[in-house]
Amino acid sequence: MTRYVTHLTHYRKQGNNQKYAVEDAALSAFSVFFTQSPSFLDYQRRMQKHHNRNNAQSIFGVHQIPSTSQIGNLLDPIAPETLYPILAEVGDALYAQGCLEPFISIDGTLLVALDGTDSFS
Repeated sequence: MTRYVTHLTHYRKQGNNQKYAVEDAALSAFSVFFTQSPSFLDYQRRMQKHHNRNNAQSIFGVHQIPSTSQIGNLLDPIAPETLYPILAEVGDALYAQGCLEPFISIDGTLLVALDGTDSFS
């Protein structure tokens, strides 16, 4: 997953606090989809405390876990179009491996669940 986010543009000025890498923010944001906790940071900290490791580091390669607000600060300036090639590559891989077969519907169309947030933004 790391190879997908290494090209993301860093918008911070040289003097700004740069404790967290943009890559760590992107990977942390993505990893939220794999947890069942309302707080990503809390979940990772509890895992670290109880198991001496956490999913963000072991699965996604996050070096330092940024806070939710810091993730927003780092990722908000990045244009969504930057992620389209990543989504296309992941989608193509899922299709090639047959993972999307159960979602093919009438006339070969692909069913996609949307949450509607774009309609209200």
